[in-house]
Amino acid sequence: MTSQPALHDISGHFWRAIAADRVDEVLQPPAPGSAGRYHRPGEPALYITAEADWATIAIGRYLLADGISRVVVPLELDAAAVFDQRDPAACAALGINPEHSQVRWNDELASGREPLSWLASDAARAAGADGIIDVSRGIAGGWHACLFLWNVPGTPQIRVAGEPVPCEYWAARDRWPTPDGWSLPPHLCRR
Repeated sequence: MTSQPALHDISGHFWRAIAADRVDEVLQPPAPGSAGRYHRPGEPALYITAEADWATIAIGRYLLADGISRVVVPLELDAAAVFDQRDPAACAALGINPEHSQVRWNDELASGREPLSWLASDAARAAGADGIIDVSRGIAGGWHACLFLWNVPGTPQIRVAGEPVPCEYWAARDRWPTPDGWSLPPHLCRR
């Protein structure tokens, strides 16, 4: 029998990156067929982060590959009790290997495998967490959060807290150190 981990409270100012032509949908759940690092198709998920630059860097591969104009929108989160994958004891309590969340989820899905990160979000949802903290793969010391439910009674409340700003990947990348061994694929590197 596993013990219940302590959940970590987060609140305050956050950011979310979104396509510029979808800014009015910034607080909407993903489309029904959409999957992500911490959600299966049909599951609600709202990916947010504590720094505007972190939001831009988190979507950098997409931003550089597809050329779609994106913005980061400032948000205000009242409170959420999240599972923190940076906490080894909490991970052990739920049987989560946090390294599984570092694997490229979309590569696993494209190969016909269930992304290992879904196991972490399944365990956090089952433990009653409002969301999960994700250790950034591209920002030394950075982290992101994924809310599982929001803006319905009894769940975290989040709202837009200002005007969107453009995603400027290379400017953001220059301001934040990368983890050891991290690099972009050669076709996405600055020329």
